[in-house]
Amino acid sequence: MVSVSELWKTWQEGFANKDSSKLAEFLTDDFQFVSARRTMDKQEALDWTAAGGSPTSIDNLEVLFENDDVAVYINGANTVSAVTGEQRDGVAMCFYTKRGGKFSSCRVVRTAT
Repeated sequence: MVSVSELWKTWQEGFANKDSSKLAEFLTDDFQFVSARRTMDKQEALDWTAAGGSPTSIDNLEVLFENDDVAVYINGANTVSAVTGEQRDGVAMCFYTKRGGKFSSCRVVRTAT
């Protein structure tokens, strides 16, 4: 079974290399990525990754809990506003569900620091 740390690293490499092929192996066919901005299915998440993602710098992964069914982590997130161009620092908390050794959903909540 893949760990959330492996998924996180693979997702970051996918953004950097604009290649989502390795990430696809970790997600169920009905994967859903939910954030305050939008909800993406698996293909939309893979396309977003292959395009390099959004102008966000993600670092300092801290896994709070993980078992065979769920994973929860927090990480630092520096985002550039699409409206003002202003850089905003914050923290993201991510809740993942797992099924059959893969990740089936992700819910992301971001807060400003």
